[in-house]
Amino acid sequence: MTRLNSILAVSLILAPLALTGQGQARGTGDPFTIAVNTATIEAAPVYVAEAGPGGARFRVINGGVRNLADGSADAATNAETQMLLASATNPKIRMLLTVAEGRYRIIGRKSAGINSLADLRGKRITTVPQTSAHYHLFKMLKSAGLQESEVTLVNVDRSDMAQAIARRDADAISMWEPEAQKALNALGRDASVFENVALYREWFSLYTTTDVLDDATRRRELVGFVRALLAATGTVRNRPQDAIPIVARKIDQTEATVKRSWAHHRFPAAVPAGMLDVLTEEDRWVAALQRRAPRTREALAAFIDTSVLRDARRSAGQTP
Repeated sequence: MTRLNSILAVSLILAPLALTGQGQARGTGDPFTIAVNTATIEAAPVYVAEAGPGGARFRVINGGVRNLADGSADAATNAETQMLLASATNPKIRMLLTVAEGRYRIIGRKSAGINSLADLRGKRITTVPQTSAHYHLFKMLKSAGLQESEVTLVNVDRSDMAQAIARRDADAISMWEPEAQKALNALGRDASVFENVALYREWFSLYTTTDVLDDATRRRELVGFVRALLAATGTVRNRPQDAIPIVARKIDQTEATVKRSWAHHRFPAAVPAGMLDVLTEEDRWVAALQRRAPRTREALAAFIDTSVLRDARRSAGQTP
């Protein structure tokens, strides 16, 4: 089996960590539903909005962008990687805004001989295939002149990644928070840390479909949710001491763990200026995984819709 086929096969097992959700297609009377990977700090504004006064008007389920295909969610969050994967077969997906920027790190064991990125050659690295963490690893390896074929990918349950490095079942980790921080905690002085925000940062975004956008009732509910999300983002940015306990409870982590990971996130609540450039470059990598041709910049631009963000800002009295 080739390395690519191996990754694809394993991803069928691991994908539920980040991509799948719960529930069936819903009727028009069901509450507005947002699918979120509820193990991620990036979704902090969603959790804070849910806990706020408007939280009763929508429902948050565990899941992601793939829930948009089966109708079990009206909106969803995921990294841009998952949108590129899912939109190849679901052209109705639309990106509305970036909720969070995840600043990823590779954590390696010094005792495994890892003191530079180049030292990852021949090492065992744990990540989740076909995710932003996997793409981050690809970019970091490439920056050191390495190919993915020069490392061994170790597939470990997300909750066990940090301990896998500590017990020497893996030599390094490329993963979103708080798993990177937990690996750093486990290794202590034996940790080497590699971060390059200019090279790659995850853009964890909010998505919907053209079906929702074209439905007057659902679109109105979506605008209301985004308005609540904007207000919650203000809390997350300016009063993290209020947001961190909510996030910790939601993702089932200690407040101390979330607090130590907090600095590796930004919460723009906007579409970053460089988004289309990132999507165009990243789709080449995703296309290779899916064995298809990369999409053009113009084709990818069609997946970005800023109208809901504009309407939410206007209704909240903000500058569109």
